[in-house]
Amino acid sequence: SRTRLMSPEIVPVDVSERDDLWAMFQRYAAELAPMAGVTPVDGVVPYPYFNEYWRDETRWPFWAVVGGARIGFALVRFASEHDAMQMAEFFILPEHRRGGSGLHFANGLLARFPGPWKIRQILANRGATAFWRRVAKPYGYTEETFADHGIDRIEQTLTVR
Repeated sequence: SRTRLMSPEIVPVDVSERDDLWAMFQRYAAELAPMAGVTPVDGVVPYPYFNEYWRDETRWPFWAVVGGARIGFALVRFASEHDAMQMAEFFILPEHRRGGSGLHFANGLLARFPGPWKIRQILANRGATAFWRRVAKPYGYTEETFADHGIDRIEQTLTVR
């Protein structure tokens, strides 16, 4: 018997929860580091924009919460250089993947910020690309590949109405 999908709540991350988010961010970063060619320093992957999510009004940190438990996070930003929203970072804990929670969390975030979006993945991260294509499909999207700091990336462009 399949368990019923729990649609995650989208909960802003309070500054008092910054250390908890940093800890989960490091799990995410460790998963991506080999694909991004990043070497952790003393077990930590640096992220220079992290503290900006509580200082800059064009950046928003969110938890994905199911049944009171945090199952993931998203760092959303308005990219003025593209005049579009960006999913800067998005993570669902591995044990909560493939049940639809990530899809619901992503769609809820897109709906919260209508307008143009650009969503990027590392090209080698095929699972992420398949996921974001599934998210973007109902909106119709265009896609392009490019190199960014020596890393091949792919980006979906879409508009949420």
